[in-house]
Amino acid sequence: MQICYDYQIFAAQKYGGISRYIVEVASRIHQYQGAEVRIVAPLYRCKHLDEKRGQLPIVGHFFPGQFNNATGLCMKAGKLLNRAVAGFYRPDIVHETYYSEDKLSHPGTKTVITVHDMIAERFPDSSSREPGPFSNRQVAFDRADHLICVSQNTQADLLRMYNVDPSKVSVTPLASSIAPSNEPPITTPEPYFFYVGSRWGYKNFLGLARAFRACGLHESHKLICFGGDDALTKNETEALAEMEIPLDRVETINGNDDLLSRYYAAAVALVYPSLYEGFGIPPLEAMGCSCPVLCSNTSSMPEVAGDAAIYFDATDTSSIAEALLKIANSPDERQRFIQKGKERVKQFSWDKCAQETYAVYEMLLSRQ
Repeated sequence: MQICYDYQIFAAQKYGGISRYIVEVASRIHQYQGAEVRIVAPLYRCKHLDEKRGQLPIVGHFFPGQFNNATGLCMKAGKLLNRAVAGFYRPDIVHETYYSEDKLSHPGTKTVITVHDMIAERFPDSSSREPGPFSNRQVAFDRADHLICVSQNTQADLLRMYNVDPSKVSVTPLASSIAPSNEPPITTPEPYFFYVGSRWGYKNFLGLARAFRACGLHESHKLICFGGDDALTKNETEALAEMEIPLDRVETINGNDDLLSRYYAAAVALVYPSLYEGFGIPPLEAMGCSCPVLCSNTSSMPEVAGDAAIYFDATDTSSIAEALLKIANSPDERQRFIQKGKERVKQFSWDKCAQETYAVYEMLLSRQ
């Protein structure tokens, strides 16, 4: 079976959950007997992908440019060259890595698209646009032979918001790529709650900050944010000042996977206050690194965390505050949820994700 993964996400992301997902799945399927995998990305920016060069066939070159339109240049190069390159190899399957209106392969190829979430539809960036479906995504969904959703919640949202044939949709959960470090947990002067990822509006970072202040734990604990922006934005610092949270109680850091795992291992808990997630990998990362999880009780979070998390209403400051206090004031409760997490995370693996993805490819080819 000849399988190609296209350029889109690798041109757009230096790092990111979607590019990591494609790399994890493609590198495993490449090991399968009878499977021949290629990543067709003429110019790509993704470090996850570049780290696999030599282990995974990549048709393209890493582009290190840092200027403003570097992503646009890589996307244009991909759009111009991807169809020609894929046509040369004539794969049986093209797994498109994002939502293109244009088919990125020759007419006889089966197309698969993974649907990660409906964040853009439910939380549009522009205040002039009402929440709802995108016409370009409807075109992509219409021409795809199969759609893989990363959670039951995403599947339900997809079918509710778009005109999609349910028979061509299936669910394949994601997994964590973070392993416990061989180095000791991070040592800090004070205990801390851990926040991982971007701090965009729907991620509800400021909702967490309000709860952190309301329960008084800002006096004895810190809030450490990993990933996302390198520093607090002007709007964030102003909001924290209004909440009367000293800026030295909130720290932002970035680093590699090993450093992330060491921060997980030392945290009082991961707090994941998002208003919506298509899947949500950080809770699984935390569980795998012996870190208890506090998270929202909405969208895909209960589907991922199961009984291994303390849940709260992300729209209710007192609900988040209660969860923070519950874990901070009870070492026994903290240990109980660490053990629950260790069991829960075993249900998710990239091996399983790759196997289920490959089964979709086989199903599509069996219909020819």
